[in-house]
Amino acid sequence: MTASADDPRPTAPAVTSGEVWSVGHDDFGQLGRKADGFDVALGPVRSPTGRGTLTGVKALAAGERHSLALLTDGRVLAWGSNSNGQLGNGTSKPSAVPVAVHAPDGRTGRLGGVTSIAAAGNLSVALLGNGQVVTWGAGGSGQRGIGTTSSPAVPTTVRAPDGAGPLTGVTAIAAADQACLAALRDGGVVSWGGNLAGILGTAGVTARALPAPVTGVGEQARLTGVVEVAAGNKHAIARLRDGRVLSWGKNDRGQLGDGTVRGRWTPGPVVGPSGGEPLGDVAAIAAGGKHNYALLKDGTVMAWGSNGNGQLGVGGTRSSARPVQVKGTYTPKLRGVTGVEAGNGFGVALLAGGSALTWGADGKGQLGAGSRLPRSRPGPLILAQGARAGTFVAAAAGGHHLLILMQPRDGR
Repeated sequence: MTASADDPRPTAPAVTSGEVWSVGHDDFGQLGRKADGFDVALGPVRSPTGRGTLTGVKALAAGERHSLALLTDGRVLAWGSNSNGQLGNGTSKPSAVPVAVHAPDGRTGRLGGVTSIAAAGNLSVALLGNGQVVTWGAGGSGQRGIGTTSSPAVPTTVRAPDGAGPLTGVTAIAAADQACLAALRDGGVVSWGGNLAGILGTAGVTARALPAPVTGVGEQARLTGVVEVAAGNKHAIARLRDGRVLSWGKNDRGQLGDGTVRGRWTPGPVVGPSGGEPLGDVAAIAAGGKHNYALLKDGTVMAWGSNGNGQLGVGGTRSSARPVQVKGTYTPKLRGVTGVEAGNGFGVALLAGGSALTWGADGKGQLGAGSRLPRSRPGPLILAQGARAGTFVAAAAGGHHLLILMQPRDGR
């Protein structure tokens, strides 16, 4: 999930910096610490030297088997699987400790000036302060946005729709396994990469290696009014400035939230719980593999789509093609939420008091619950070795692992 400049979410804390903790699957070092394949309790990610904890971080992103951290100075670190160069360090060697992402387009030095990051599958994406976008990792479906289906070993700048220069004016980004989306300053959205099940939002397109506009509602020429985008495996959602949500792509588990299981190649509205009026008052969105979350302005959360592992947080495992209320651990509604993230079959909510709750799939310990058992209602995380929890201020949910940004209670 990427917050927009006009972020209305309730009482969201101003994130300055913190240290990174991780839990879940660790087959390629994506936890950034020694975990022997997986761990069920949060532990600290190591610094690039391999000693001490990774600190000075302000945002996180997680792919299928790799992790990203945005530093307060605008640089990016990466760790985990690197089979497609998704660590951005010019190699294909995995790393269990964070490594610096290189500058794009063959320039010397490190990638800098980054304001937000995203990751999915074997792909990494960064939004720069100048409104340009940089990608690294897999590119076989055109998801690098450089006009070809190649996968350069170093980061590259996404090109404009005509290929003549860099894409500019971007305010928010989202990554899927084989596609990317970018919200623009004028409220439009562009997409590029593979068009699996219509995730690019343009009817009839198979794939494209350069950005092009997402079609508007009712097949109007161009989508407008968007401030945030999110992407699942083969579907996408967009939050509008007026608090409504649009969706498009695959819909086999109701992940489009329109009350049906029929796919849609162009955007249409997510309906409210009753199926009548569109869902409204949305402050932020998140998309998992086949499910989604909408954080409302009152601090509650709605969910829809696949629910085989309890990822909708409703106390059962029945999927829903319309938004349903995420429940609290012991209450009918989860309240006081300031941020929500979606992984592949699980979710995490950040709360106003500085704690976090997780729910859904837990086969690799990704819920941080101390076990590997799924849970269909939100529950607390635990820290390894009895460590004292600080203030949880950000999170990133990957394929089967979870990253948490924590500010220690003692102010370190």
